Amino acid sequence: MADQVLMELGDRLRVARKVEGSSGAVLASRAGVTQPTVSRVENGQRVSSVEAVERLIAALPLPPEEAERLTSMAREAYALASEGKRVDSGVSLVPDAARKLFTAASRVRGFQSATIPAPLRSSEYAAAAGADSDSGADWAKNLDDAGKSFEFVVTESALRTWPGSGESMPAQLEHLLTLAQRPNVSLTVIPWGVGLPVMPPHGFTVCDESGVLVETFTATMTLTGSEHVAAYRDAFEALAAVAVTGDEFRRVVEDVAADLTRFIQ
Repeated sequence: MADQVLMELGDRLRVARKVEGSSGAVLASRAGVTQPTVSRVENGQRVSSVEAVERLIAALPLPPEEAERLTSMAREAYALASEGKRVDSGVSLVPDAARKLFTAASRVRGFQSATIPAPLRSSEYAAAAGADSDSGADWAKNLDDAGKSFEFVVTESALRTWPGSGESMPAQLEHLLTLAQRPNVSLTVIPWGVGLPVMPPHGFTVCDESGVLVETFTATMTLTGSEHVAAYRDAFEALAAVAVTGDEFRRVVEDVAADLTRFIQ
């Protein structure tokens, strides 16, 4: 029932936006939400809160009666979807759950803003970072499966931040350039000076449409609720859209490597 209401609501909002002639980005800016939020709502998907939907409704030039009707629909749908649902539904901290989800995925999409993603770490970097059994080389083995695809977005800050003395960084940067040559691996970087369309407070990895891995300081949390997967998937797509790849990616990595010589002797 709730899903049908959300689909109807999304269709009506999409029609209203197109009649007005606004893009999703324009509507998102006017409503104070992200563009992925607009896309998810228009496609009948849940977002983090009903308040975001209400802001979209208020930002469209709808007749007062229809705006009130759509707001009531949104509140009813979100209330129905929440009935009987635990606040921790779809969240797991079970040991090894993250590794199993990652290994089973055929398409992996990851983002990091402060560190090198675990599957891309050289053994020296992983050791310097104090990697445990859930990171480093154990994760990297999955990249050897040519039947799987891996897409990673990192910020330039992640390339310019290192564990310990930084002695592991020259080899780590070279390792990234080598991995970028693999046909099943896509490496992109968001250079300094480029604004982020979304601001994730932590790194994350989306495994197919099955779940999301979120690294905390003490553990890797597994999120399997559809709303979590959709939110992180949309965030990844928005971040990937402003990242550079290919020759531009190589140039950024080589510039970072050159700058490192001033700090690492």
